[in-house]
Parts: sequence; structure tokens; C-alpha cells
Amino acid sequence: MNARAGLVSRTAAFAADAVILAVSLRTTAWILTGTAHALHRFAPPINLGALVLASTPLVVAIYFVAFWTVLGQTPGKWLLGVKVVAKGGGPVGLRRALVRLFGYLVSALPCYLGFLWILGPQRRGWHDRLAGTEVVYVATRRRPVTRERLSARILRELPAGAQR
Repeated sequence: MNARAGLVSRTAAFAADAVILAVSLRTTAWILTGTAHALHRFAPPINLGALVLASTPLVVAIYFVAFWTVLGQTPGKWLLGVKVVAKGGGPVGLRRALVRLFGYLVSALPCYLGFLWILGPQRRGWHDRLAGTEVVYVATRRRPVTRERLSARILRELPAGAQR
């Protein structure tokens, strides 16, 4: 079983997701506002940029639930090498992802105390406990570099006359 991810990795992954979402939503709002301004003679006066920004909570919810359900990791979690799995290692699934999203709200309400539980020995916040999930480091497929493998690599790269 893979080791559970700690608070720093999870916070950095969340920050990366927040940047991705903010840039995407702001860019979309900017493009739609510019398009509406350019086409103001032909279209009704609706501020599409404000509509995009008003739908931010729904877009954020869809972003997290869709990535957790389909891939088990958001782009931010992928960048940091962590993944959300069901407790014991299975896929998250839609129902569990929705409960986990609701758990984010529960974890945040009392001054973000639910997230501080990640500092405990189990490294699981309230949202993880509610949904029956855990965030683990993704196993890499690289073989660890051992002294023998490193020596063999160095010997292969030395010129023929330099080897003993």
C-alpha cells in the first residue's frame, strides 16, 4: 500500500488546482465580456463574464468531482504525485466523490479545523473520514538507483582505456 500524503503535498496540490481554476474562469469571463462588448448591437445586453463568475461554485464542484471520479486525481494532485483513493486502495466513484466534496465544506466551516486532522498519524481530514477516502502518493515505476546500478552506469560511460 502507498504512503498517505501529508498536509504540505495536499495543500500545494490544492493551491495548484486553485490557480488552474482561477486562470481558466477569469480568462473565460474576459473573453465572453470582450465578445459581448464587440457584439453589443446584435445581442441582448447580458454580462456573460459576470454569469461565468457567478457560476464559479458550480464549476469548482464539477471540476473536483469529475477528476476524482474519473482519474482519482485533479491536475494539481497529478503535479504533486498524489491521488485520492477509496480507503484500502479502490477507485473513488461518483457517490464517494460527492460526499468528499460535501466533506470539504464540513472541514472548512469550523475555522478549517477539519483539514488540520491531516497532521495526525492517519493523515486523513474530516472529508476523508466522511467519504471513506485517503490521499496517497502515486507509486513511480522507476527502479531505485542502487550503488551497483550507478557503478555499472558509470563504467559503461567511461572511455575504453580509462576502465581498469
